Amino acid sequence: MDSICRFLPPKEISGNLKAVHFVYETEFPLQKQPFLRPIYYLHLVTSGTATMRVGDTVFDLKEGSLFFFFPGTFYFLDGDADFRYAYISFMGTGAPELLEQAGVRAEQPVFSGFSHLVELWLSSVVRVNHTNANILTESVLLHTLSYIPKDRDITDDKKSENLLHVIVDYVDTHYRESALTLRQVADIFAYTENYLSRFFKAKMGVGFNEYLNRLRLQYAVYLIGEGATSVSQIALQCGFSDPLYFSKVFKKKAGISPREYIQKEQK
Repeated sequence: MDSICRFLPPKEISGNLKAVHFVYETEFPLQKQPFLRPIYYLHLVTSGTATMRVGDTVFDLKEGSLFFFFPGTFYFLDGDADFRYAYISFMGTGAPELLEQAGVRAEQPVFSGFSHLVELWLSSVVRVNHTNANILTESVLLHTLSYIPKDRDITDDKKSENLLHVIVDYVDTHYRESALTLRQVADIFAYTENYLSRFFKAKMGVGFNEYLNRLRLQYAVYLIGEGATSVSQIALQCGFSDPLYFSKVFKKKAGISPREYIQKEQK
């Protein structure tokens, strides 16, 4: 994909927040360094790895890392050949207060574990046009900031709640994808399968696969109610790559096979 840059149309600054650019940067080596910005920048690493130096402090960046540029500060980036990122620049008298509320500080401008937002950012930047630019860009900005813990020194219980919220949100969004598995989610959030399995069961009271199958079966029932009659197509649309396995799981939960359930609904 080539670099995508969207310059947002002018809008009166009301003293709150104004997004200025939404950019997918694929030509990092061509960028002039050091970076010195007059307004705030929020970046999301979409691929590759890099290091960011601010004064004498060095931060590691990888896919899913969020990193901020604060106005009037020099930043140096050193990335590998695959290093790509998207960014949103913003300004306004409400910007400092917004970052303070999100727990973002100039001395700690990097946050990890946001790979689940890469798809949202990349799909959003290509949708930007003159009509939706401001609301779409600011929505992505605020949505992203909402995932950052307000207090980086929060208790272990609070950290667990935040982690659970992010994981459940990801599963609830992607459950119809057949590639979604415990292993995939563990890789995305940089945990082992065993740890994530135990964590999910302890917090949710149900295993990961059980929770995932519940979502998929719930959608299957919805599709049947909407008139779907092909068991294999229903299975695929719900995230089951194997229609036979789908039928087995469905019958175990519903007491009847998907075909029998469809016939019952038709009557």
